Amino acid sequence: MGLTDEHKRFEFKYLVGTMDVPRVVESFGGYLTPDPNSDPAVGYSLYSVYWDSGDFRFFWEKIEGLKQRRKLRLRRYGTGPDIQIEIKQRIDRTLQKRRLRWPVERVREVFGSMARGSLPAETDLGHPVAAEAAVLCRRFGLTPRVGVRYRRRAFFGAFEPNLRVTFDSRVQYQAGGDVDLTAPFDVGKYIVDPRSTIMEIKFTGRVPLWLSRLVSTNDLQMIRMSKYCSAVDREYYDGQLT
Repeated sequence: MGLTDEHKRFEFKYLVGTMDVPRVVESFGGYLTPDPNSDPAVGYSLYSVYWDSGDFRFFWEKIEGLKQRRKLRLRRYGTGPDIQIEIKQRIDRTLQKRRLRWPVERVREVFGSMARGSLPAETDLGHPVAAEAAVLCRRFGLTPRVGVRYRRRAFFGAFEPNLRVTFDSRVQYQAGGDVDLTAPFDVGKYIVDPRSTIMEIKFTGRVPLWLSRLVSTNDLQMIRMSKYCSAVDREYYDGQLT
């Protein structure tokens, strides 16, 4: 059985000039500490594969602003030996995330089979997150639709352990039947201009006062975006919806 956890938290996103990121990070001073798994200067690579129905049910739930919606994705950090299976559920502004970490080969075996339409019995999967993923695939006909790759610099709050601040740059995607569950693509299409970086603030409870002040001092403008939905919009709807 793999490892699992569940989070209930909030997320805010901002668009920052890539050249401005070092200055913004420096302005946080001693309030943030680097993620020990992240190179402080260049971070680490992330590869996510998003599953959706043939008619993009999850995409349209987001576009139409449903207060309660779910999303299934598989995520790999760099070339690590494991892949995280994640079911993200949003209820109004609160995010719930259920996760399971499995070895790459196990994911390739189980989810590769599911991608081809061969769905195992939920009781055979040995974990509630994997079983829920199988139920979603059976109910909605989910398959891998979009792969998203980017580089992330990550920080934790020095005094607030539940606070996380990340900077995602060179955000690219690949769509269609060539999306590989276990290996990222080399070159993709940009979701945002590479001269911009997506800054995310993730927290439980309230945003610390110091962080609110620094967001204002740096004149950071909040944006509402989903990397997955932006990729689908650009690939299939000419960028008209996001």
